[in-house]
Amino acid sequence: MAITPLRVGEKELALGIKRDITARKTAEEALSESEERFRQIFEQNQDAQVILGCGECRVIDANPAAIALFGYSREEFIGMEEADLLGEKVCEKVKTGLKLQGGFSFERVDAVRRDGTKAAVSVRGQVITLRQSTMVLCTVRDLTELIRMEEEARYIQAKLIHANKMTSIGTLASGVAHEINNPNNFILFNSTLLSDAWKDAARILERYYRDNGDFSLGGLPYSEMSEVVPELLSGITDGSRRIKGIVDNLKDFSRKDKAGLEGSFDVNRAVMASVSILSNQIAKYTDSFEVDCAEGLPKVKGSGQKIEQVVINLVLNALHALADKKKRVIVATRQEEGRVFIEVRDEGAGMTRDVLDRVMEPFFTTKADLGGTGLGLSISYSIIKEHGGTLEFDSAPGIGTTARITLPAEAEGLE
Repeated sequence: MAITPLRVGEKELALGIKRDITARKTAEEALSESEERFRQIFEQNQDAQVILGCGECRVIDANPAAIALFGYSREEFIGMEEADLLGEKVCEKVKTGLKLQGGFSFERVDAVRRDGTKAAVSVRGQVITLRQSTMVLCTVRDLTELIRMEEEARYIQAKLIHANKMTSIGTLASGVAHEINNPNNFILFNSTLLSDAWKDAARILERYYRDNGDFSLGGLPYSEMSEVVPELLSGITDGSRRIKGIVDNLKDFSRKDKAGLEGSFDVNRAVMASVSILSNQIAKYTDSFEVDCAEGLPKVKGSGQKIEQVVINLVLNALHALADKKKRVIVATRQEEGRVFIEVRDEGAGMTRDVLDRVMEPFFTTKADLGGTGLGLSISYSIIKEHGGTLEFDSAPGIGTTARITLPAEAEGLE
């Protein structure tokens, strides 16, 4: 109600005007209740929400989730000018003001926390009217956990693919080993038989040589052939035995390990089997490869085949790090205080501290251009861990790298 003084002639009067404001009060109360509901939803939302001034990218308010995500206090948030904590793209959108009618969305941007670190987030913006002012409500969802889960899923998938490939390789190796082994057995048996036959024939040929002088045998003088043939036969026999050893290692590598982690194995034997499988690669990359296996090592509980896989991976990495064939690679074993150690040392390029800190991360590789997947060392680390051991690296750029496996010795072997 409003009262206005009024003079009419000699009379002093008052003009009263009465208005019905019920509708306005109802509207104001409804607006107040609506803003209070918005405030409660805003405060309790698990997603970070930041209210920005429409057209100016100035922070007006932030909810507790935003405070936790970005590390600023509410006082530090409010009034923050040119808020680039959500990135330039978001700020540019907000500055377009009322043109935002339908809002905006970014599936992934790099948000900047108070300490300068970055966090991958998704941002959705919507124009709202609050306290009779136009603002932009930005809902920010932290994608860190989602990205971690996606990477873990890719890692598991890659391990499954790797396991499937290893199974296929094992099946192929087993088949090839069988196909090679059969004809090689004929070679080994026949070379031994020929060697015995030559010894008997050589006595007769030697008497003939003494009685009649030199003669031709296989296009060469007998005097030369008498020395060459034993060497040739010995070379055939040694080569065949070497093939048999490689085939046996392939068969062992591809054979399913029935004992699993409940069995026990000889570390030196696992190391020598790995070196034998890699003999061709070793000859390709270095002229100085050394194996120093300590005697009397206790057995280790677990899977010898899995440890072979780890040693093969470490030796291959060492070989690939060498600048030329003059550089050395040394594989050594030893025992100390109930533990068995396997060390692979190289005189290669070495690693920086940054690379060394990430070397066992899944998918991290410095050999992407050579087809590296970044899974070898992470899988090796998992294998050693399930054996109750450790896998550590010491490295210096330009000097080389030492990979050190530590495994607990089997209790019976320590008695």
